[in-house]
Amino acid sequence: MDLQGIGAVSAAAVTLFGIPAALVVGRWQLRAALRASEETARAGLAQADASYRAALDAVRAQGHVEHAQWRRGVQRDAYAAFLQSVLSYHDCATNLEPSAEEAEMRSRTAELKPLKADMSHKGWVVRLEGPEEVSSAARDLQVSAEVLAVVMRGHVLRMSAIARITERAHTHAQEVTRVWELIPCAQGFWHTIGTAEMEDSSTEVLEELRRLFARLELSQGLIPTICDSSSESPSLDLPSFDEAINAFLRAARSALHPQ
Repeated sequence: MDLQGIGAVSAAAVTLFGIPAALVVGRWQLRAALRASEETARAGLAQADASYRAALDAVRAQGHVEHAQWRRGVQRDAYAAFLQSVLSYHDCATNLEPSAEEAEMRSRTAELKPLKADMSHKGWVVRLEGPEEVSSAARDLQVSAEVLAVVMRGHVLRMSAIARITERAHTHAQEVTRVWELIPCAQGFWHTIGTAEMEDSSTEVLEELRRLFARLELSQGLIPTICDSSSESPSLDLPSFDEAINAFLRAARSALHPQ
């Protein structure tokens, strides 16, 4: 074989040995490229997931904020509506003049019923909305308003009854004088009426008062109005109306604007 042939055979041999090496290198390069692609894909997915979760958290946070604002708005409206109904009831109960005629007094008393029902309804809404501190303050305020209405009505009726008796002094001076003598006595034993503690002398006083009121042409229903003073100071462990309304305002502000 000549030198040219030997060179050709050698070149062919080198070429045959070079093919596997190229294949190995190519395979390594392919694997490296695949790994890089996978890492890039995982990094992309992780970044996308992080972005998604961040966006989702932001939406949730915004939703919580908006829900809290809406909730406070609902509570504020409920508190304000209840407070307005209490004030309307209070104004109606306290604006009755002692000199009012009996028909007017009955009419004003009738006006209290729908106002009381409205106050009760809106009070239940406050109790449903809560929180407990506001609910408790609302109950105390409602009861205080109702007690005040009872006291004011009793006071007006009593003043009106006294005025009617006093008017009769011009024509029945002796009878009126005797009525004023008996009333303090009747007030002293009034709580014993209908009980075993009531004495015979008390019955005699009541009978005389009834006869005197008949002579004065006055309703005998005015006797308990003047003699029964229990409505003036009800035995309830409650704050005054002003104290109750201030307590409700403090509880409402604390609930709407927590620190």
